[in-house]
Amino acid sequence: MKKFESYPIFINHPGRWEEVRRRQREYFAQKKDLHMFRWLGDPAKRLYEVTEDTAPSRESQDYENQVYALLKLIASTQAGRLLFGSLNQSVNHWIVPLDVLDKQACKGCWAFTFPGAPKEGGGVRVYFSPTDFRPNADKKNWMTAADVLFHELVHAYQMGRIGYNPSPKSMNDYTSVDEFFALHMQNVYLADRGSCRFYRDYNSFQHVSKDTAYQYFANDAEVLMAFRYFVDTDCLAKKVSQVKVPANSFNPWRDQPVLERIYLSDGDFQGVQRLPEFYTPSGLEQQRKDLRPVK
Repeated sequence: MKKFESYPIFINHPGRWEEVRRRQREYFAQKKDLHMFRWLGDPAKRLYEVTEDTAPSRESQDYENQVYALLKLIASTQAGRLLFGSLNQSVNHWIVPLDVLDKQACKGCWAFTFPGAPKEGGGVRVYFSPTDFRPNADKKNWMTAADVLFHELVHAYQMGRIGYNPSPKSMNDYTSVDEFFALHMQNVYLADRGSCRFYRDYNSFQHVSKDTAYQYFANDAEVLMAFRYFVDTDCLAKKVSQVKVPANSFNPWRDQPVLERIYLSDGDFQGVQRLPEFYTPSGLEQQRKDLRPVK
């Protein structure tokens, strides 16, 4: 187990504990002890994944060292430091391996984040394995281990702050408001790393230039309202929106007011000075009415 610097981030590879769990489950299956067999399923798996192996194997050490190096890389960026500094200090944020069983459960996902139950060690869990990401192995997938981990840590930040409260609201080109937030925080991190390409939206994962991305934002009222909503309500988004240097960097959280003015000037919205608030699902139809251009 490794703690990352002064932040409430812990990296743990269960090592032999997973082997112990599997042997115990097989033993109680033979004994026909249904209670223990069931407990040694998911509940024990979740508890053991945050239990320290005091005699870690080389595999465990390699995993923890690789993740620690990625966290150091993230912390070398302004976006990373703002994210880590915004974590809830009273919540443990665990990074643990994404194994075969969890990949099957999440239908082949690359990584995912979920809270731990109190009886299973609590905290927020980021399921992630660095070796799942091979640079240039697939030209269609340009994601790297570091920016995927950053994305998941944004989800962990949200869960640590407000609990597990997935937004029921979907957006055009996004499966949820939460994915909108994590993706465009991820883009700011990529900009800090010197990238000239960014994820345009969550559903397509198109990698585009800043100009193309900003053009897309400036033509989508829902996106512009979402940026403003988070800046107004979320401490991390507020901090990121206040980053002024470099002035030409990719930072739509900061540049939202300019993009909103472009949208309103191009859309012939007579007398409209500001887009409506970011509505809950019940208000979407009213939102569409509010945004119809005056002919």
